[in-house]
Amino acid sequence: MRRAHHKSHYENVPFEAPGSWAWVQLGDLGQFIRGSGIKRSDTRPSGVPCVRYGEIYTTYNYSMATAVSFVDTALAENSKEISPGDLLMTLTGETKEEIGKTIAFIGQNKTVIGGDLAAFAHHQQNPMYLSYFMNSSFAIQQKMFLGTGDLIVHISCERLSSILIPLPPINEQRRIVAAIESAFAAIDEIENTKNYLLSAVSATKSKILALAISGKLVPQDPNDEPASVLLDRIQCEREQLIKDGKIKRPKATKTATATVDSSHYENLPQSWQVYRLAEGWKLISGRDLTPSEYTSEPIGVPYITGASNFDNGTLTINRWTATPKVSAMAGDLLITCKGTVGEMAITDIPQCHIARQVMAIRNEYGLNLDFLRFVLSFHVLKITDAARGIIPGISREDLLDLELPLPPLVEQRRIVEAIDSSFEWLNEIVALL
Repeated sequence: MRRAHHKSHYENVPFEAPGSWAWVQLGDLGQFIRGSGIKRSDTRPSGVPCVRYGEIYTTYNYSMATAVSFVDTALAENSKEISPGDLLMTLTGETKEEIGKTIAFIGQNKTVIGGDLAAFAHHQQNPMYLSYFMNSSFAIQQKMFLGTGDLIVHISCERLSSILIPLPPINEQRRIVAAIESAFAAIDEIENTKNYLLSAVSATKSKILALAISGKLVPQDPNDEPASVLLDRIQCEREQLIKDGKIKRPKATKTATATVDSSHYENLPQSWQVYRLAEGWKLISGRDLTPSEYTSEPIGVPYITGASNFDNGTLTINRWTATPKVSAMAGDLLITCKGTVGEMAITDIPQCHIARQVMAIRNEYGLNLDFLRFVLSFHVLKITDAARGIIPGISREDLLDLELPLPPLVEQRRIVEAIDSSFEWLNEIVALL
């Protein structure tokens, strides 16, 4: 091993290190060994362990104990072998931030390395200290400065050798590594707790919705007009609109390909009813436009193409059309039905064209649209799971034939208020995580 230089040996060191430390160049500590040209086609299900470039480039770890690839003995004999404690570094990358990615090899079995990799050997330092340092922002900035190339960025062993490193005594290296790993363990524990809490919040929301659609979230008021009277009034309004020629009598739907569990409706309150979506709502299917029919300039009306336009219950607009063919209006509930299924938003846009990945649900009979949105959000995952493998998403028939609970109108408002209040509290918890 070359002798480590004292910090005063180098001019313009980045910061003052403790008196027992030394500023060194990485090449002062050990020796670089370039990997061999081992191709993917050279690997075998068994044989001599081999570490290839991709296994380092794509890992999030700081060390590895076992290789996942193997080569035959003959090829291994002509390849570069690594030892426990060596650092493995990538010599190419797609960006300058990614070159020189480093992990410590702590395995014991004979292992060889492939091309575009280098092993840093014979350094006699704590391998985890060096690995953590080489993945620090301070080291990455140096590697970015030393990298060359545009489409593929390269860094040579010679350039890696020039990286400045603050080197503590070996015992202090061990203490630093222990402190880092203790901090990482605490971070992992916090992250696990956060994930647990997020899952608990999600489960709580699902339970609140389950209570809401089964009549158990808010108490019933015997003075509320029963839902059966509301359905009769909707039926009369529909028949009058058909008679006046304002709407057409709905065609019988095809058999829906997805069904949902209706067990939540078995013990509904007396004032509730179960009805099909087609009985209370108008469903509008979208239609795609050709590229010549829309633009990224704000000319005409917004063009809603799919899930990319939905953001946590609101709409983002990035396309417009001057020739809308299928329009959603302000107050319509938009729902994605292809690709990413189940994104929803109540639009406040006066008019927008919707693509075939989107359907609009229009409120023609004075029902509570927010209540419908909550009911659909409870059922949409079940509909999608039932339909998976049969159709790519939710069909028109799946929505039209969907059985829905119908409380009295006044109770619908009370339920929506209770859900909003509960969700607001739960969202505040999520915001604090």
